[in-house]
Amino acid sequence: MVARHADVVGVTREPTVSIRVVRGLVEEVEQVGVPLGRFLREAGLEAEQLAAAEARLPMSEIYRICRVAMEVTQDPALGLHWGGRLRGSAFNPISHLIAHSASLRKGFEALGQYVRLLSDAPAYELLEDDDTVTVRCQQVTSESSLMQRFTAEVIVTSFFSLVRSFSAHARATRVSFEHAAPAHHPEYSRVFEQAVRFDQPFTEVVFDRAVLNAPSPHKDEGVHEALRALAERSMVRLTDDAPYALRVRHLLVEHGYPQRMAMETVAHSLGLSVRSLRRRLASEGKSFHDVESDAFATIAKHLLRDKQRTIQETAFEMGFSDTTTFHRAFKRWTGTTPSASRERGAPRAGLGDLPDRDSAAERPDQRCVRTP
Repeated sequence: MVARHADVVGVTREPTVSIRVVRGLVEEVEQVGVPLGRFLREAGLEAEQLAAAEARLPMSEIYRICRVAMEVTQDPALGLHWGGRLRGSAFNPISHLIAHSASLRKGFEALGQYVRLLSDAPAYELLEDDDTVTVRCQQVTSESSLMQRFTAEVIVTSFFSLVRSFSAHARATRVSFEHAAPAHHPEYSRVFEQAVRFDQPFTEVVFDRAVLNAPSPHKDEGVHEALRALAERSMVRLTDDAPYALRVRHLLVEHGYPQRMAMETVAHSLGLSVRSLRRRLASEGKSFHDVESDAFATIAKHLLRDKQRTIQETAFEMGFSDTTTFHRAFKRWTGTTPSASRERGAPRAGLGDLPDRDSAAERPDQRCVRTP
């Protein structure tokens, strides 16, 4: 299996990066003792920029800011240290979406689907064979060797940290970098707890494939669905070339049940013929039926989390004449029963419901998992 970063359609303009990434770097610089005001001045940033939830900067500007961060911290290993400290709340909502996934595999799937919320520049690819899974860094050859090394350090260490957040004792079977060994190369061995190879054909970190099945210690179906809805809405707002599966699912969830939207209606809403929509979904490995079932499951799970509403009432609200038919449909959609889903998806800390468009989860004081 090869899962390329977000499966991005060719981008002709300069790639952009979310301001969330800059906020994460600012926090890292502050953590090592550089005053916020000084770093903002040196980097030519305004506090208002950091507070703009949907702001994005050109990739070249991101690299400039990273170079300033290395200068003011005087830390040549800043990429290793920053990537190694990226934890659950680093870049909300994506990092929380990953953290609440059922398994590391599902977490990787969520990252691949929504990573464009952070950057639309290809940064990695995920390769899976019979025994191993490899996260391979895609180098930006137009950048300086310093920034290539910095980016590689951040990406590899952040993925190493992500795997460890699911499986605390997981060890990489290989850690390789294309660049030559820098002066601070002993720090690589400390971070990765093993010898690291330099001057290699690829920059990558390789794990035993079994680690993909590691369950999340924070698995929560209700929270995951809420964050997924938030990420999906943000993706649709972000770009007109968001994957069609996401755009169709978004339309179906927004429309609700039981007034089901026919494929013809959905295609018309997207400015396509039914044939074109079917072809575009197929190119993403999906069918309309797949996306429709996923959307219906989301709506049903949302209703089931309200324990004031009986399962029978949920069935009627979903347009079913009896609970038996609803039960069969729900199990076909999700692989589990309505009652089991209700128990697993009980709301926690106010995140159990699908977030409103202006919910606090979309405000700029919350962040998300990744790299420049």
